[in-house]
Amino acid sequence: MSNTASGLPNERETPFVDPWSKKPNHQGVVPVDALFVGAWNNDLGIYNIYEALFLVRDDRQDLLWSLTTYSEKTTRENLDARESGDPAWIKSEITCGCVAGAPREGTQSKAATRLLDALVRARVHHEFPRPPYLPGLLTIAELADIVRAVTEELERNALAAETAQRGHEAPIIKLASELGLNPRPAGYNDSAWMADCPRRSHTIMLSPSLNEFGCGYCRRKGGPAELRAFADYVKSLWPSE
Repeated sequence: MSNTASGLPNERETPFVDPWSKKPNHQGVVPVDALFVGAWNNDLGIYNIYEALFLVRDDRQDLLWSLTTYSEKTTRENLDARESGDPAWIKSEITCGCVAGAPREGTQSKAATRLLDALVRARVHHEFPRPPYLPGLLTIAELADIVRAVTEELERNALAAETAQRGHEAPIIKLASELGLNPRPAGYNDSAWMADCPRRSHTIMLSPSLNEFGCGYCRRKGGPAELRAFADYVKSLWPSE
């Protein structure tokens, strides 16, 4: 049994995703009994990082661990050192921690696939895996299939959301466009939309059906009137030209 799994006592019965290992009890060194699942290139938009992923399981729980570095080369060097039995095998890292977990179910391959799928979905619009893939427990084809399935679902949902708006554009979507906030389908489902926050540093969610917006970061929400007022307030903070 992994001593890491026992370190997450409050999450053993409930699936979770912590995409960047923000919780203190999710941070640490990859457990010695972890099984290498595979690795891939993560596109963050402005730069890339390389991520190796590991499965840890006990009699009740499956956990996914992540170790990121700046390149495929440094990831390979880490993995080679681990394979050789070097106890200090992590020679280079950016981050290291537990990123997902769920009650134990199925084979190791199925557990890893399930957790990877959840992780990729949780990171959509922030980072997304790309080739080259490195095989481990999962083959290159299996890693690519996980990414392809999420990509295709996002595309289907985006198309459905755009089609729905062609027939009747929701006022909140129209206003976001008028304000230059670049509204676009979020892809999470066939009706979710997103846009740039008036503060420009992050995104807001738009609900055409409710005709509302919400920004968790700024703690702002409401209908078209509130969105316009928010945009006007932000604009008032900018120096006049």
